[in-house]
Amino acid sequence: MTAQLTTVAQGSGRNQGIELARVLAAFAIIWYHSKAPGSEISYSGLSVFLMLTMLFEAGSNWSRPVRIAKLARRLLIPWAFWFLVFGAINLARHKPLMPLDYSGGWVAGVLAGSSIHLWYIPFIFALIVILALIKRFVDRQMLFWLVVMATVVNLATVWQWEPWSRQVGYPLAQWTQASTAVLIGLLIGLHRSTRWGAHALAVALLMVAATWVLSSLPGVALPHLIAALVLLAALRWGHRIPTLTVMQTLANATFGIYLCHPIFLGAAKQLPIHVTLRVTIAFVASAFFVVGYQRLRARLKQPTLPVA
Repeated sequence: MTAQLTTVAQGSGRNQGIELARVLAAFAIIWYHSKAPGSEISYSGLSVFLMLTMLFEAGSNWSRPVRIAKLARRLLIPWAFWFLVFGAINLARHKPLMPLDYSGGWVAGVLAGSSIHLWYIPFIFALIVILALIKRFVDRQMLFWLVVMATVVNLATVWQWEPWSRQVGYPLAQWTQASTAVLIGLLIGLHRSTRWGAHALAVALLMVAATWVLSSLPGVALPHLIAALVLLAALRWGHRIPTLTVMQTLANATFGIYLCHPIFLGAAKQLPIHVTLRVTIAFVASAFFVVGYQRLRARLKQPTLPVA
């Protein structure tokens, strides 16, 4: 099984709305890392992947056991491979293998990654493992209300923890910024487990909207709100979208696109063209690289390699 940014089950009966959301999210992530206008809003791409993982782990994958060794093979081996690739690029540029100026020292440097986008992989690995442990002791209904309370606290205190996390630096700043998306994803996955779940989810999303309106902190609540609404729409109407081979192929490549895109984005930035074309070229080049690798591996009938 090709590793994915999310833990959506492989198969032919996929919701094409979700698959489309994954592809758009991968493009949005590249836009975010390009620092182009609107990049703070395009953080919603990463919010989509965070929410998708949590909603499936708390929803359709609730009873599926988490095999840590298999999960590590899917996530941590590709992460380690690309950690070394970007580390080698850093060394070739006469930079440290990984940043060592974070408050957490070398541990924070490893978790943040040799390229800053790599923080996501160990973070989501830890979330899946922790959630699997929680599910052993807490039923869905109880977990839903615990997450509701955690969401209220998260949003009510955002003015305190968000500036503080930025001062502490990576990877804590990324973890805390992602926390709201993690909680909303859990709420979406769990809201059918209790009678008032849909109402509580609606109230939570209204709180996210209110936080966006009232907060002067850029890019904190709006990306999560956009991601949540996109996923809710995909879950509601996505099955009406016909299955397209190209969409499925791109959706299967999103993990690899996420891992390798800084290389192609860095190359595209050298082109004297509009930033929109640069991002598009980086996305297309990343997709061609990953899909080409996947097809070559399938033709050679090789086991999964630590690339994508």
